Amino acid sequence: MRKEWYVLQVYSGMENKVKETLEERIKNLGYEKYIGKIIIPEVDELNYSNKRVQRIYIEKEAQIFVKKGKDVKKGDILAREPEIFAKTSGKIVDIKNFRKILVETEGKKYSKTFLIPESAGLLAGLKAGKKVRAETPFSKNLEYKSDVDGEIVSVEKIKRVVIENESKEDDTYLLPRETFIHEKFKVGSNVRIGDKLCESKEYKAKFSGRIDIRETPFHKEIKIIKTKKKNLFPGYVFVEMMYTKETEELVSNLPYVSTILNIGGKPVKLNKNEIRAVLRLMGEEAYQKRQVKEVRTDFEVGEHVKIINGPFEYFTGKIKDYDLEKQEVQVVVTMFGRETTVTLSLGEIEKIIE
Repeated sequence: MRKEWYVLQVYSGMENKVKETLEERIKNLGYEKYIGKIIIPEVDELNYSNKRVQRIYIEKEAQIFVKKGKDVKKGDILAREPEIFAKTSGKIVDIKNFRKILVETEGKKYSKTFLIPESAGLLAGLKAGKKVRAETPFSKNLEYKSDVDGEIVSVEKIKRVVIENESKEDDTYLLPRETFIHEKFKVGSNVRIGDKLCESKEYKAKFSGRIDIRETPFHKEIKIIKTKKKNLFPGYVFVEMMYTKETEELVSNLPYVSTILNIGGKPVKLNKNEIRAVLRLMGEEAYQKRQVKEVRTDFEVGEHVKIINGPFEYFTGKIKDYDLEKQEVQVVVTMFGRETTVTLSLGEIEKIIE
């Protein structure tokens, strides 16, 4: 007897408890050969109620390791700014600590960088997200102020290194303080063209979330928005098992289980398209989206269509609603005996020609 997929109807909110209890009992009874995977279909969705957002602003030439719309985990490398090398030979005549404050103007039309010497005393509370107006002071001595209305998007600690080159002209470098090679370079040190002044700088995700990337004429912004788990089928737990009297009794008698999903008393066994859709939605099974040469828009509400792409490939359903501007359509499909509304792109459906 081979394993098939069945669905347990459980009390909403108790799905994980049922899964944990079932896994424990399988282990205690030695039922591993009778019961396989147990899944609660979940996807990550943007958590707009959580205000925590990580933003990093990097130079245009920085290397980016993430893609827009993809999820990352805490500690993943987001980007790396390159090492910085001396462009000319000369002598270091000045090294000072500064704070680099990047302000993005209202409407995000452009940004402006302000350099504040540490010796001037940075005012407390200047951090990403703070709104500033023209004349907002940045330093305790009030010498350094904003001259634009906008929002602070980053505050960085930097070394300003001034090298007097062989032509007696000053070359100024703004280097990340944590990657500046301070053991090698001091005031008075000689520098040769091509000498490495600082190591590359990596930016890592401070928490898990979804990536957004925006480019401006001057820099790139990488933003991480926190996500939360969404249960695709509340009240359902999917179990891969051999359906015997023993396994039926085991799953039916679990706490918080109402019943095994059935029609007319007969347990519903998921077909290959249904379980494929569930696994694809969860990201457990990879699939290749086909390129559609021409997207039709002459669909009508109530029309039956065939799904030709994505997790629900090979399903048929009825159009519930559509949005031509977004190129999206809502289709009602039948999965394991119940109607489910799914949102698709117009390129994922085609007319059924009778």
